[in-house]
Amino acid sequence: MTRSGRDHEEDMTVRKASRIRNYNTIIVLGLAFDVMTVPFLSGAQAQSATPVGAAVKSGAKKDARKPLPESQQSEQLLVTGQKLRIAGAKPETQAVTRTTLTRQQIEQYTGGLSTAVSGSLNYVGGVHFAGNDGTGIAEGTFTIRGFSGDQIGFTRDGVPLNDPMFLTPHVDFMGDPENYEDVQVIYGSPSINAPTLTASGGQVKIDTLNPSDKPSFFYKQTFGNNDLFREFGRVNFGKHGGFSGWVSASHTSGSLWTNNGGSEAATRYEANLRYQWGEENEIKLVASSYDMQTNAFSYPTLAQYQTQPYGTNFGSRVLTTGHGTYGVADVSSTTAPAQALNRADFRIQTFGLNTHFKLHDRVRLNFTPYFVHVASGMATFGAMTLPEGLVNSDLNGDGDRLDTTSVGFGVLPTQNRGGFTTTVDAKLANWDTVQVGFWYDHTGASNQMPFLRINDNGSPQATDGSHLLTDASGRKLYLTNQDDVIETEKVWVQNDLRPIQSLDIVSALAWQHTQNSGHNNAGFFTGEEYDRSQGYYHLLPSGSISYRLNGHNQFYYNDTLNIRPPAIASIYGNGTPKAETTWNQELGWRYTSRQVFVDASVFLAKFKNRQVSYAVNSAETAYFNAGNVTSRGAQVSVHGKLPYNFNYFASWAFVDARQASNYTYNGIVAPTRDKQLFNTPQHTLVAGLGYDDGKFYSNFLIHYTSSFYGDLANTQKIPGYETFDLNFGYHFHVPVRHLGAGTVSLNLNNIANRHYLGGVYSGTVDAAPGNSFSASPTYIRGAPRTVFANISMEIE
Repeated sequence: MTRSGRDHEEDMTVRKASRIRNYNTIIVLGLAFDVMTVPFLSGAQAQSATPVGAAVKSGAKKDARKPLPESQQSEQLLVTGQKLRIAGAKPETQAVTRTTLTRQQIEQYTGGLSTAVSGSLNYVGGVHFAGNDGTGIAEGTFTIRGFSGDQIGFTRDGVPLNDPMFLTPHVDFMGDPENYEDVQVIYGSPSINAPTLTASGGQVKIDTLNPSDKPSFFYKQTFGNNDLFREFGRVNFGKHGGFSGWVSASHTSGSLWTNNGGSEAATRYEANLRYQWGEENEIKLVASSYDMQTNAFSYPTLAQYQTQPYGTNFGSRVLTTGHGTYGVADVSSTTAPAQALNRADFRIQTFGLNTHFKLHDRVRLNFTPYFVHVASGMATFGAMTLPEGLVNSDLNGDGDRLDTTSVGFGVLPTQNRGGFTTTVDAKLANWDTVQVGFWYDHTGASNQMPFLRINDNGSPQATDGSHLLTDASGRKLYLTNQDDVIETEKVWVQNDLRPIQSLDIVSALAWQHTQNSGHNNAGFFTGEEYDRSQGYYHLLPSGSISYRLNGHNQFYYNDTLNIRPPAIASIYGNGTPKAETTWNQELGWRYTSRQVFVDASVFLAKFKNRQVSYAVNSAETAYFNAGNVTSRGAQVSVHGKLPYNFNYFASWAFVDARQASNYTYNGIVAPTRDKQLFNTPQHTLVAGLGYDDGKFYSNFLIHYTSSFYGDLANTQKIPGYETFDLNFGYHFHVPVRHLGAGTVSLNLNNIANRHYLGGVYSGTVDAAPGNSFSASPTYIRGAPRTVFANISMEIE
């Protein structure tokens, strides 16, 4: 069975019990046979068998046998496929280190804000998260076992979510968390059928909540400090014949916690429409449309952080003078990037169609086409003074061409991304399954950085691409004006063998090719017209083995080779970076019982041509290969129950990511050999103590991050930090017809109001002053204390 297939059936996986009493042998073997003969990749749950000691149909005699000991009950529970949960956490079974954040955990830990994906990763082992916003609209950065966010593949229901041009994941694409079924973090070894360009270091998968059979309406309201206000509503149509579905809408608004004002707002519409017919045939459309209008946070250098108040942000004005006067050589200059100018206004739409067809009792076809559209907006983030005589144009509109005036610039991207994934799964025997798959992805995009008119207070006159500045001939002025095409094909075959019930052996081979093609449009600032193209391809073998010693203990090993092509912007630089390849190995052990889940693993990742990037200035990013890097470490997590409805969890990770050689550029050497990769703390720990009696819940959560570096040469060290979160919630039921369950909750994040640098926003080669690579890294400040409350109600 394929790895993706087991995602649907992992809770019903047959595990051979180590000790089965004679009087129970027939029952267990019968259950095993039932589960093994469930049609492959049906997506349906195995029928629950009646557990020993449970009541049978009316009129039948009750089973008079004594209950099984608890150890055998755990094994029996796993055999029957019933779900285990500890405070929302679920045990994992795949032959790879993986953490699944369930709906319950997301709702409790994050309060369900739109930061649920990036923010909730803060509660997962091996993740170093840095975010400076409590509303969830502004983005943070993170690393997982030393892999940056643009080396992690994000998907939602089979739709790739990383920006194909810059490879970064954006929360804008990820949807409302109230519509999540779960979020899965796969470390090091992404699924071979993952449609992502970036998964050299793992994968984050979002599964959308399926429609329910009964009509209902769910409403939720959130309010908190920094003017946070959010409304969310979802209408579930119920099931009518083979059709079911829901639609939802949300609106979030808030203010930046920093000085000089600034606001954030986002509106999202989503839908999940499903049609089922025949036996195991299904078509499901998941769609999302997102509009955002938000000011930005500044990212200080270490020196700025140490000398400025914690809440310092961009200045309030950008111009020292107003409009010009005809016939006078007016001069207006930029004093600082204005808060009003640093903003992002975008509309992003994603569409995914999940189709599943039963071709034969042993053959399934899955086809997932998708489309992603980014347009109708821009991000403005900089200003500069420009002499009108240089471009022979009246830039400030006073009638002459004598002035030196302030102009803004930003990013005006347009993306149309389409593709599909298709797989055929054939069950050759009860112990042998083969999957053959193909992924195709095509992105046509423009990467434009236009000059634009700005108001006296520094705000852009428009963020929809209008009011752009032109030269004397009427041509629009751009710092960058490029047309890009990114095309990827991937084909693979995977074989899943289960020679005995306790042993799984998976082997796979994929071939992936990506072609980056770019056209530079001629212009005053963009230079001459030219075309560039670069292809990247590789054979990618992978394999894993999983052995279940008994109903409690599982051992696994996996070995994969991954590829990550450079961002397409790199082909316009001096020298094109090579593709990054990563060889990942992992050895792990799991222990599962009714009272405790334990996961422990050691890992080794060898990078070849490790890709890094940093901001040269506000308008330019440098891409280069930092050489070979070896990351090794260990990760341990535990979830357990305590008496009186208390529970606990803890997850610790150690990552040692060392560069293999010094970095050399144009004959200049930076001392990077044996140095820790920047933005990679060696130790991360998250732990929590909770209480949940089914009505009232509370969690006290601790995060610890050790020190990390801002540059590859390790000359700028940032101290570690710890933060504390607390949340409370109460589930209630209104005894009124049609009113269902409701919840009130309160979340307090960073309750000690700790001020700290949470992570690197833009790293550098060498931050030491006086050398040829000298540049100052910039950092993300952690959000101060954030308090918000939720109230939700379901009407049936």
